Amino acid sequence: MLKRSVVVLVFLSALLLANSAAAASLKTIDSYIVTKEIPEIEKAISLLDDHLAANPADGEALWLMAKAHLYLGDEIEEGKLAVFEAGKEYAEQAIEILPESADAHYWLAALIGRAGQTRGILSSLFMVRPMKDALDRTLELDDTYADAYWVLSQLYHQAPGFPLSIGSKKHSLENAKIAVSFEPDNVEFLLQLAKSLDYNGEKEAAIATLNELLGLPGLKDEPKIEKEVREFLEELTK
Repeated sequence: MLKRSVVVLVFLSALLLANSAAAASLKTIDSYIVTKEIPEIEKAISLLDDHLAANPADGEALWLMAKAHLYLGDEIEEGKLAVFEAGKEYAEQAIEILPESADAHYWLAALIGRAGQTRGILSSLFMVRPMKDALDRTLELDDTYADAYWVLSQLYHQAPGFPLSIGSKKHSLENAKIAVSFEPDNVEFLLQLAKSLDYNGEKEAAIATLNELLGLPGLKDEPKIEKEVREFLEELTK
């Protein structure tokens, strides 16, 4: 009996160590993705390909692969839509395996949105409802998921209003404010807040938000966003 207990304990310890190693490995892969550098993202995708070949039912690796495709699509010039569509398929697979994963639903929504932006909003109205449903599900699972509020703000901002779609100035601003309340120094959230404020006719508040953004140290690490902030501020202060 004692021998059997020892064997079970050894097995459980090995399983825990394997799970910890996998988690650490995925965390490392994620660190490559968020560099926003194409070679690093491609390295992450290659590592995830190898991992998924051996572990095809790893839901976390699947949604991480979806995330990697979104980041890659954002950085490349050609073939964006195909990359976003491939990422969407990975997110859908992740949801099949981990239906209660807020991350899986979020990355599905984000990739639907990127594909829609790439096609053009008027060619993508059919995608608004599944995107909104995925974001709603994300927030049902985790109502503190700041990125979901940020993407919702963009969706309400960019989609046409009634009767064509769900676009709403009010909801765009509400969700932008919630996102910023969770992460006050997030430069992408603050930029969307400025856009939503301007969209709602609050030009001076938008300008103040952009000036606040320019004072954040983190903006220097995001040259594309900094360029957009400066151009938007110049447009509003002409």
